Amino acid sequence: MSPTSISQATLSSPTGIVRKQTVVQWIDNHTSLLNIATLALVGVLCVSYILQVTGTVAKGYELRDLEVQIHDLTLENQQMEVAVRQSQSLDHVADSVSMLGLVRSEQPTYVESGEPSYALAQ
Repeated sequence: MSPTSISQATLSSPTGIVRKQTVVQWIDNHTSLLNIATLALVGVLCVSYILQVTGTVAKGYELRDLEVQIHDLTLENQQMEVAVRQSQSLDHVADSVSMLGLVRSEQPTYVESGEPSYALAQ
């Protein structure tokens, strides 16, 4: 008789007495099931690790793209600030006045009214 058949013979005797299996006997009887369960657990862990690494790499690329976008917008903002400063400079304002055809007022004439006063060029 093999050791497995002996243990089964002692477990279910003809007298009707059923003995409990110990953990070691259960492991001996279900070795292939434990191997399959262990292999499945290792497979699940590998797949979850790969998914986590892939997600992290994707977030890294997204973060890099956002940093490039921030750099570009900062550069554009600085260029706009320079353009605003140039358009508000006295030289630019003086050039704009002559291009609009405005002339310098010699002696302003004030008009009195109930409203605030206004200066008129002659």
